Amino acid sequence: MKNIVVVYFGDDWQKEVPISNDLTREAFKGWCKMGEECGVAVFRASIFWYDVKKNVFQKAWTYREDQWLKVEHPVKPDLIYDKVGSKHDYELFDLKRKIGERVKVFNDPQFRAIIGNKLSQYMLFGEFMPKSFVANDKNELKKALKKIKTAKVVIKPLYGSGGNGIVIDEKENAFKHEYFFPVLVQEFIISKKGVPGFSKQDEVSDLRLVFNHHKLTYALSRIAKPGSLFTNLHQGASGAMVPKEAIPATVHKITKKIIKRLRVFPQAQYSLDFIFDNNSKPYLVELNTTPGIDLIHTLGTQEEIFANFKAVADLAKRK
Repeated sequence: MKNIVVVYFGDDWQKEVPISNDLTREAFKGWCKMGEECGVAVFRASIFWYDVKKNVFQKAWTYREDQWLKVEHPVKPDLIYDKVGSKHDYELFDLKRKIGERVKVFNDPQFRAIIGNKLSQYMLFGEFMPKSFVANDKNELKKALKKIKTAKVVIKPLYGSGGNGIVIDEKENAFKHEYFFPVLVQEFIISKKGVPGFSKQDEVSDLRLVFNHHKLTYALSRIAKPGSLFTNLHQGASGAMVPKEAIPATVHKITKKIIKRLRVFPQAQYSLDFIFDNNSKPYLVELNTTPGIDLIHTLGTQEEIFANFKAVADLAKRK
């Protein structure tokens, strides 16, 4: 049996059960069960529990027979599935590189470090994104705001997920918020149509496409709660699976160009988030190098859930 170890930042060994988010915890249970069905053992461990010299994790979590288990013997990985937050990509790059000399790390640490930064994403794919500027301090933020043509502005940290740290407000209110610089300052795209041909009228929603090894695995739409502009589930949004045939042709045209640039990394997992203006023009708002497994587990069919798992599990079986 091959071993997949999902790594994270921090240490929750003293807790009774791992993973603070309920949806993510349930999704990880599902991964453990699917692993048993196809000859793969799935574990969860802090990246700091890895012994580089011995190529083992000194301990790990797993879920078997309907209970969480603390595995207190060494676990030798066949694949490390990197779910460490993007804000740690540079900090841990050398460690991940050393680990990668002993065992396959997915996503590739270079892919994470280069693509996980929102400023890098704008430099690579800026023609598909809202007009953006980087600000390293309040003075640069003031200058960037003068260049923004829309009444509202979006200000976001260069790393992060779940909507954490993102500000959407009138430009005149920008300095009422606290920021951890540097930040990306973006024009606000007025979007009340959601996903053209799919969303309900006057719905604030986006379109997320998830790719495994540059092939589309599934698509979904995240729908903001009434009165909110945030489509993150952690901020009260809901979601719905989007049939592949419902994805607008304009989005396919953009994704083909993005994938062409990303193919320098043959094996990669990522999501592309799009919003649409009131003329149905799509804008790429973010690329995520660690797409969560909770949304597909909650919204997807068993076939879709398993396809997403298998794309990672098959890597562990390759020599």
